[in-house]
Amino acid sequence: MKRRSVLAGELLASQAKSRQIHADIASLDAVIRQLDPDYPIESIQTKYVRTLAAEDFAGLGRSVLDVLRQANKPLTIPDVGARVIVLRGMDASIGAVRRAVEDGVARALRHQRGAGVVRNADKAGRLMQWELVE
Repeated sequence: MKRRSVLAGELLASQAKSRQIHADIASLDAVIRQLDPDYPIESIQTKYVRTLAAEDFAGLGRSVLDVLRQANKPLTIPDVGARVIVLRGMDASIGAVRRAVEDGVARALRHQRGAGVVRNADKAGRLMQWELVE
């Protein structure tokens, strides 16, 4: 019963997000029509955003460690994420990709910290820096 309750909550949240996306697309279509009434909106191709899959987590961990090895200095999670995006040839201009990679980097760093492979160095402003344990 608990699992069903959780899934029902996830479904409602997904439906709300879907409604918001539909509204956002309708707003964008209206702006496009204002700027160019004859533009064929239906011809705009759908772009799929690649997100970090669970099975890719081990590969991400290796990429994070590679980035820290090459840096030779402590880095923040956004710094590591940006370098991982470049290393993997992903599109850094897509905010969802950047956020997904940074979330994955944070998980990988916490996991590696638990294994004693990385540690928190010091703070760079409000952001914690990470480095390899020597």
